[in-house]
Amino acid sequence: MPRIFLLNESTACRIAAGEVIERPVSIVKELVENSLDAGADRINIAITAGGIEAIEVVDNGCGISQEDTPLAFQRHATSKIKSAADLDDIKTLGFRGEALPSIAAVARLSIKTRVPEKNEGYQMVIKGGQVQQKGPTGCPVGTMISVQDIFFNTPARRKHLKSKSTEGGLITDLVYKLALTRPQAKFAFKHNGREIFRSPGSGKMMDVLASVYDVRTANMMLAVNGHEDGVKLEGFISKPEISRSTRQQITVAVNGRIVRNAAVNMALEEAYRGKLTVGRYPVAVLLIWLPPDKIDVNVHPAKMEIKMENEEQIKSLVTTVTGRALRKTDLIPRQTKLPPSSEPYKLHFPSPGAQYTLPQRSITSVHIDKGEANDVGVVQNVTAKVSTVPDLHNTTVRQQSTGPALSADSKKKSANSQESVTSVIISSAQLAEVDGDYKKYPEFPDLQVIGQLMNAYILAQTRDGLFIVDQHAAHERIMYEKYFCNLITTAPEVQYLLTPENINLRFHEKELLKEYRDNLQAVGFVFEDFGQDSFLLRGIPADFSPGQGEVLIADVVEAIMERGRASDAENKHALAALLACKAAIKAGERLSMEAMQILIARLAVADEPYTCPHGRPTVVSFTRRELDVMFKRT
Repeated sequence: MPRIFLLNESTACRIAAGEVIERPVSIVKELVENSLDAGADRINIAITAGGIEAIEVVDNGCGISQEDTPLAFQRHATSKIKSAADLDDIKTLGFRGEALPSIAAVARLSIKTRVPEKNEGYQMVIKGGQVQQKGPTGCPVGTMISVQDIFFNTPARRKHLKSKSTEGGLITDLVYKLALTRPQAKFAFKHNGREIFRSPGSGKMMDVLASVYDVRTANMMLAVNGHEDGVKLEGFISKPEISRSTRQQITVAVNGRIVRNAAVNMALEEAYRGKLTVGRYPVAVLLIWLPPDKIDVNVHPAKMEIKMENEEQIKSLVTTVTGRALRKTDLIPRQTKLPPSSEPYKLHFPSPGAQYTLPQRSITSVHIDKGEANDVGVVQNVTAKVSTVPDLHNTTVRQQSTGPALSADSKKKSANSQESVTSVIISSAQLAEVDGDYKKYPEFPDLQVIGQLMNAYILAQTRDGLFIVDQHAAHERIMYEKYFCNLITTAPEVQYLLTPENINLRFHEKELLKEYRDNLQAVGFVFEDFGQDSFLLRGIPADFSPGQGEVLIADVVEAIMERGRASDAENKHALAALLACKAAIKAGERLSMEAMQILIARLAVADEPYTCPHGRPTVVSFTRRELDVMFKRT
């Protein structure tokens, strides 16, 4: 057994940094929380390259005295508590005394600070935990901290950071949340020298909502207020018209501290039950106030998680207060984005038993020279061959955009196929004869539809057994392969909007769209820059309704934020899967016999017909023998 040694201060600080400083946004959080604890009401934040290269936070708080500044960089040194008893009465955001030494241990940090009583301030420069320079300096009252060369001595941590735009987006989102929870403070935020956000500091949360989102979104927020047995709740929640695909825009603060709390999220979602579709979440800012001795904030190194003594009471209060606000408001959606004469695109299927015709839509089967593909499967050179396959949707007029991968002859074929309409009887075997050099179609059974179960599953049979097809998963697989093909061939189907849509974006959202512009255009988005905080959306993928543009863009941005740094192939898969899920038929939609047969016929010619892009099965089967055994016929 090796002997036990006490770790030296440098090693201990780097270990602590691994717990407290996960990424650049962690540094910004710790520094701004210190500024707020110092009584600052003006905080300027500047970052370079997503915070990876540099971070600077300047405040007008009370500052740190010359005597105390060196102590601030010792582990477990803090002015906010003195004994263990004080942990039951925490009124500040910071208290552990680990933030500054942890940051200084993994970066080059400089601090200039001055208290009001002194005519001069104090400066320190620390690199990797070692003091390089210190002494008096001239500076205004308050504190300025600059952090550079982040994780220079922990390359594994730096290597696993996400892209600059993603890391910058996380910081931007944090600044927005801080401004929302502290409307009385003025925040100014710069990225690469450009100011992208400034909060009014008026003390009114509605003003901050308008600056974080936009005036239209702010006007669709509902005020919530309530209190019960010493617990107070205030804030704003969105009407169901404003929703997101993740919980990222739900901001929860307890006693001024931004926290992650699953119980509060569940209580909020309970109030929206039946008002939002599955997988959609509201925009919300909830400020909860309760006695300090009722919470334990010392359960997480970064202080993002807390334990609340009266959690069930708080959950009940959140559900009751937010539910009451929703019930008292007119929740009829206002379709202000659509021109009066336009109608949303809807799925249309022939009625059962009626004679029907299917428009021939051109889809692309791709021939790939295997020698031109790299080791991660990203296609370098492709040639496209156009063949006609009946489309499941019988749609309104759309414009088709063809990219450079299609030859002039192929474009001509595509245009002709769009115009032709042929009455056909479809079987899986017939569709499997579609020409394609790239894929060898799987041996998918030739299924005969016999009905629909619970408006979610298609029942089909062969002479050998019963097959149950998940209509959403099946259509999702079909649409995924279509979008993924578009990403390779850059030949999207675009629905151009009659009236271009001006969409307001936050800075990091706009930067992400620019970064992924090529992929977005390849699947059918057409947009252009339209000023500092917005862009003009001119076209969307042809499978969506004109009114879905803004929601689609918001969902795409959130999906990119969640994924962070990934390979090009992974990004293509994620984008194609997201759009496929949103474009696919949903469980609960009633389909005609003809539509179900078409769906199964198109599934039969898919590359991977047996699972959806997320890995769920599209079809399950019972053989005749298995059915006989169930009914004890053998």
